[in-house]
Amino acid sequence: MTLHANSQRAAAPDSSDVLEAAIAAAGQRSLPAELTPVLMRYWHELPHRMPEHRRQLLDAIRARLRAGELTPRALVPFVLGDAEEGIVATAVIDYLGTHPASIERRQAAIDELLDWVRRGLALNRAAVFSTLLGVADPVINDGLGGLRLTLTHPEIEAICRRAADKPSGLTRAFLGDWLLLLDASGQPDPVARAHVAAALRA
Repeated sequence: MTLHANSQRAAAPDSSDVLEAAIAAAGQRSLPAELTPVLMRYWHELPHRMPEHRRQLLDAIRARLRAGELTPRALVPFVLGDAEEGIVATAVIDYLGTHPASIERRQAAIDELLDWVRRGLALNRAAVFSTLLGVADPVINDGLGGLRLTLTHPEIEAICRRAADKPSGLTRAFLGDWLLLLDASGQPDPVARAHVAAALRA
């Protein structure tokens, strides 16, 4: 009985294989699986997986995406379900369409990402926001502009830190407008203002 149980355990698939299969199922071109159970599984396993293991999983999914096996939908668990900034940023950029994509597909991806930020669906919302800001696209920045006052102080600090690390003309203009918005607000927010002003000085 013990020998049989041991053989069953030996034959059981590795948990990383199970998670990759679940994510891939959500990214199938025909009859994709529901995303919610996949996100729940990802969140459940997040505390038990080191970032490097999750990066390896993301790289495997990205390779299958490049090969045409999966749709960008397979990236959603990483965009919404991970906490590590680098993993989220890579998934966001690929979701936008690093690979050839139509104008309609890119705009749909922009709209979805902005909606996820608006609704607070991402575990690391600041990483999604800062990655979108780093794209330096006027259309994206217009969408982000309406979301600035919904951010928490830790999120603003993280966004401004990354903006200062990778400045561009459009990013600096965005930060300048943000500062004006804060100054014009009827409810002063010195903490937010300090973060934005520091990023502009960098």
